[in-house]
Amino acid sequence: MAKLDHRLSKVVTAHAIVMAGVSAAHSLRARGLRRTLLLATLGNAIPVVGEHLAVNVLALLRHRTEPQLKGVPLAVVLGWYNVAYGTLAVMESIMNRADPNKDQRGRTLSPGTALVATSLDLLVDPVGLDLGLWEWSRDGAYATEIEGPNGKHGVPVLNFVGWLGLITSVTLAYQHLDPVDEIARPLRSGVAGSPEAGRTAAFLLLPYYLPAVVWALKRRRPKYLLYSAPFSVALWTALGSR
Repeated sequence: MAKLDHRLSKVVTAHAIVMAGVSAAHSLRARGLRRTLLLATLGNAIPVVGEHLAVNVLALLRHRTEPQLKGVPLAVVLGWYNVAYGTLAVMESIMNRADPNKDQRGRTLSPGTALVATSLDLLVDPVGLDLGLWEWSRDGAYATEIEGPNGKHGVPVLNFVGWLGLITSVTLAYQHLDPVDEIARPLRSGVAGSPEAGRTAAFLLLPYYLPAVVWALKRRRPKYLLYSAPFSVALWTALGSR
């Protein structure tokens, strides 16, 4: 089996590392050191467990980027954190302005974040499969026209169930371990839940979204842009906030 081009692997890993640093810096400004460390721990540890289960226990997929430990690449783990953090920060900002009911916001933040992040993966996962960043051990029911490096087609629906479960788990655990309602606090410029924090968090997500958009347009597969519409709506809503 042909290996992934080492240059692409290096670019993907470097991108993930840089974006993790920028996300951590954004988090430090928006929510302080303690909450940043808590969210970074949850946003990396929970996906590591999920990826380990998928790769080594269920044998559902194989990642092809380096470096990796026990089949779980650094780029993938940091990518989970970057998307989870950026989407959470965007949704905090949107919900703070859209819903005046504090209790309702607390209940909808976690599922809302999970749904929006998963809609991004409806676009990004076919891109990664097409580029050979990973391969599934069986054919999937989604994106069936895309062939992985091992000849298997499509993405299993279980992948998106995993996305919903992992992002929900990260957000719920963060809310439970730090019960202070971020989106109900008095909002200073740049604080979590503020329009500025949501807008700058949206910029953190653009390096994931825009290359995938270019891929969809070049491959003439605009349907994936439609599938990711919840993410794009959230992104542009946050970018346009004042």
